[in-house]
Amino acid sequence: MELLVWVLLASLAVLLLWGVIAPRSLWKVAASWSYRNPYFDEPTGSAFALSRLIAGLGLAALLIAGFVSWQVWLSRQPVPPPPPTQVELMWGKPEPVVLNRVVTGVTKIPTDLVSQPVLGFQAVKGQTRQPVYLFSLKNFDLEDATDSNGLVGHPPGPGLLALDTADLVVKVAGDARCFPHQVVVRETATEVQVGVYYGQKKPADGSNDDQLASCLVTSNPQNLPTLIPIQLQEPLDKRAVVDMNGYPIFEVKDPAAAG
Repeated sequence: MELLVWVLLASLAVLLLWGVIAPRSLWKVAASWSYRNPYFDEPTGSAFALSRLIAGLGLAALLIAGFVSWQVWLSRQPVPPPPPTQVELMWGKPEPVVLNRVVTGVTKIPTDLVSQPVLGFQAVKGQTRQPVYLFSLKNFDLEDATDSNGLVGHPPGPGLLALDTADLVVKVAGDARCFPHQVVVRETATEVQVGVYYGQKKPADGSNDDQLASCLVTSNPQNLPTLIPIQLQEPLDKRAVVDMNGYPIFEVKDPAAAG
């Protein structure tokens, strides 16, 4: 049906344009056959001028209506999503936030917290602030995530960021109700083993101990992608980064550093 409408409108536009350019020719083709003596019954020059004016007004109205219809059609089209940022290309959507805490890690695996899958890592050169983009990301912010409630690590020194002393960052996407309480780091000459453990708030009075480990580890749109800076005992260099089961953690490359 829509195609038929467009065909009819296009045909009308052709006729109107014909009437503007050559009204006499249009009359001969479209109307002269209905007269017994077309030569003597041909309209006057004034009539053709009026016909040209009417055709011109009709063509102008048709073009305006077509333009307005086109604009309305465009306005109703779904807006395409913006292209992903460089950070999203590396870490996925949405962009992760950075936990601004100095984390050195422990070696003992906690039994009262939830092991959070580590989704990727990236090497950091804190002294030269590389990769640069990391230092412009937003910080992790959760009301319950405080020292008194068990938040991992400690605040960086005055004028510093936790990234300034980090050797790598690891990405987790934890339950939005929870936050990292402990990071387990075990270093050898050939690899660095990393585990991240989440929980809900853990006040000293034990009032929330029954809910401490109530954290989902499955993928969920509400999960908060977070980069956790980790300070190692020795530089990372070319050591492998693995999870607590010994499986390699995906390394996220920085295109800017590669270029």
